[in-house]
Amino acid sequence: MQLNSDYYDTDFEITYKGNKILIRNDGPEGESLYVNGVLQDQNFSAHNGQLIGHIFDENNQKEVIEVILAGLSTADCMIYANGELIHSQIPHEEFVEAHKKEEPQKEKKRSNLFFPFLMIILMAACMILLLPYLDAADPSGKPSEKVFQEDSKSEGESIQVHYEWNYGESTWAYDLNIPKSAYEYYKTVDRKKIHNYSYYVTDPTDDEYLSGLAAKFKEAAKKDNYSDLDMVKNIIFFVQNLQYVDDKVGTGYDEYPKFPLETLADEGGDCEDSAILLASLLRELGYGTVLIQFQDHMAVGVKGEDSISGSYYDVDGSRYYYVETTSTGWDIGDVPEQMANQPARILKLD
Repeated sequence: MQLNSDYYDTDFEITYKGNKILIRNDGPEGESLYVNGVLQDQNFSAHNGQLIGHIFDENNQKEVIEVILAGLSTADCMIYANGELIHSQIPHEEFVEAHKKEEPQKEKKRSNLFFPFLMIILMAACMILLLPYLDAADPSGKPSEKVFQEDSKSEGESIQVHYEWNYGESTWAYDLNIPKSAYEYYKTVDRKKIHNYSYYVTDPTDDEYLSGLAAKFKEAAKKDNYSDLDMVKNIIFFVQNLQYVDDKVGTGYDEYPKFPLETLADEGGDCEDSAILLASLLRELGYGTVLIQFQDHMAVGVKGEDSISGSYYDVDGSRYYYVETTSTGWDIGDVPEQMANQPARILKLD
């Protein structure tokens, strides 16, 4: 994967604990963060902003990398690893003074979202609270924040979850109430009796919630005059922004595939969990999908026309384009470098 070119003449790279951390200047489109050649995060506006990713140290322990950009050059930034400053090159003392950090008492949970920095973050938080009640708009009259909310289900105890993600020029939000009894039901399902991951997609017991969520995306696409491709990408970005959580950490089991409703309630999971969720949502909307299973990874294939660019698998004479679900920034047809030459098994979802 080629990351540097003459056009991106202000790229900045450092090595930390054996990991190559690259901040790439994408010109007017913003900046990108790569770790060991893998895209971690992007900003879709020029210059200042925040980028978040992760590395693994010599002991295979995960560390959160946070980049705070502060000038026209990508080298003008502060880089933190688990809250500890590992690089600082700031052109203005005022910026340093405004962004001093206290030593963290404990690691805070971070979401891998494309939030702008400083006041924009505060404004976005306020808008999220107000938008369910107000029709907020930017000076052009078009909403800058998109909120769609599930119809209230008040019977019984429920798990309330809130999601936020960026697509296009908007920050989207969604609130979902999941009955606790439905969530707990899936904990009783014996995974040892399920021999194919496709079952987690085709099982009908959570179709009510998946179809409701899929319908919200369809309504939002119609309201904003989104094409089918934009609607699919919005769903992909939603799933990509869920937290990546290893099975051992999230469930206590080495291998514990989740049903889509579990992943929604937990606000994340590992690669097969996010792939199962995305395939389920696209399937609810009638799009052809398959699961792409590698030895130690899983992705989604979405059926598309020959005119789409990118990597795909030929399944029964149709193209199913690769979709990565475990982190943000991957477009339809983009394949991580480490997966490019790996053999894969295609799981049909008939």
